[in-house]
Amino acid sequence: MQLSQEEYRRSRRLVILEAAVEYFILICVTGAFLTALMNYMEVPASLQGIINAITSLACSVQLIAVFGVKRTYPCKRWVSILNLVNQLLFVLLYCIPSIDVSRGVKIAAFVAMLCAAYFCQYYLTPSRVNWQMNLVEDNRRGVYTAKKEIVSLIGGMLFSQATGILLDYFEEKGDMNTCFIIIGVAVTVLSILHLVIMLMTKEPEPETEIPPKSFREILRVVFGNADLRRVIIFDTMFGIANVSLHFSYVYLTNTMQFTYTYITAIGIAHSLFRAVVSPFLGRLADKRSWAYMLRICMIVLAIGYTIYTVSSAREVLFFLYPIFSLCQGFSSGGSNAGRTNLCLDYVEHENRRYVLGIKEAICGMVSFVATVVASFVVTWVENNGNQIFGFSIYPQQLLFAISAIMLLALAFFFLPKLKKPDRLS
Repeated sequence: MQLSQEEYRRSRRLVILEAAVEYFILICVTGAFLTALMNYMEVPASLQGIINAITSLACSVQLIAVFGVKRTYPCKRWVSILNLVNQLLFVLLYCIPSIDVSRGVKIAAFVAMLCAAYFCQYYLTPSRVNWQMNLVEDNRRGVYTAKKEIVSLIGGMLFSQATGILLDYFEEKGDMNTCFIIIGVAVTVLSILHLVIMLMTKEPEPETEIPPKSFREILRVVFGNADLRRVIIFDTMFGIANVSLHFSYVYLTNTMQFTYTYITAIGIAHSLFRAVVSPFLGRLADKRSWAYMLRICMIVLAIGYTIYTVSSAREVLFFLYPIFSLCQGFSSGGSNAGRTNLCLDYVEHENRRYVLGIKEAICGMVSFVATVVASFVVTWVENNGNQIFGFSIYPQQLLFAISAIMLLALAFFFLPKLKKPDRLS
C-alpha cells in the first residue's frame, strides 16, 4: 500500500514518540540504574564492565538477522511483537533481586536474561531501522534525527531524575527490592505503550519487490565499497575507544561515592545540552557531511575524556564531572545518529539492512573483546594497589586516557578521508 504524504508525516511523528518511550525504558536498564542492580547483587567491578558490554556483543545477533530475515517487507508486525518480548525481559531483570537464591545464581540469571533481551532487540534492529528510515528523505535525515533526539532527551531528563531520586530514597531506607519492583512496573507500562505506538506507525511499501541476496552478493555490497569499508573501520575503532564508559558508573558510585541523585542531575544537564546542540549538528551534517560533523564530536569527546583522566580526587571530579558530561552530551548529540547516517550515505536503500546489520555485528564483537581486555586491566591495576610505574592512578583513569588518544587519532587522521558522496551534494 502506497502511503499519502499525510500518512508519511503522521508516521514520522509516531516514530519520534516511539523513540522517546523506548529511551525511557533504556534509561532503566543502562548506566546508573543497571549499576544499581549489579551493586545490590554485589557484582565485582571488572565483571560489571563486561556485563555492561553485553550490548556490544549482542550486536553480533544482527548477522543472524541479516541472513535469517529474507523479506524486508512487511516487517512491522513481527518487529513490534519481538520488541515487546525484548522489553518484558528487561522487566524481569528487576525481579531477580527478590528471588531467594544464591548470589552466583542471581548473577547468572541476570546475565542470561540480559543476553536474551538484547538478542531480541538486535535481531529486529536492521529491519526496524530500514522501515523507519524509509519514512524520511535522504537529505532531511540530519534535521529529522535531531528532532527525534530532542523529544527523547527532554522527556528522559525528568524521567531519569525522578528514578535517580527513587533509587537514593530506597537505598537510604535499605529497601531496594521495593524500588526495583516500582521500576519494573513502570517499564511494563512503557513497554505496552511502545507496542501500541509501533503498531500505529505505517510501513511504506517498496516500489519494487526486492529479492533476497545471496551470501556472496551481501559480502560484495558490504565490503566492495572502499568508503564503506572505512566507515566500518571507523565505527569499530569508535566502539573500542568508548569501552572505558562501561566501567565509569561503578567508578562513580563505588569508588567516588557519588549519589544516584547527583549522577542523574548531571545527566539532566547532559541531556539539555545534547538537545540544544543536536539540531545544529544535524544541520551541519546535512550541509557539510556526516564525517565532518563527527570529527568535531570526536575532538570534544576526547577533551571530556582528558578531564576524566586528570581527576583523581573525589572533590576535583565532583566539580569537573559536569564538564565531562557536557562534552559527552555534545558528542552524543551528533555521534549517536551520525554513525548510522554516515553509513547510510554510502548505501542504496535496498542494501541498508545488510550493511547496518553486518557493520553493527563486527563493531559489537570487537568492542566486547576490547571490554574483556579492559576488565583484565582494571583487575590488574586494582590488585597492584592502583599503582603504575610508581604513580597512583585508578584503572578507569588509564582507560579514559587511552580513549582520548584513540578519538583524537580518528578525528585528525581517519575521518578526513571520508568525503560526502556526489549524489548527496
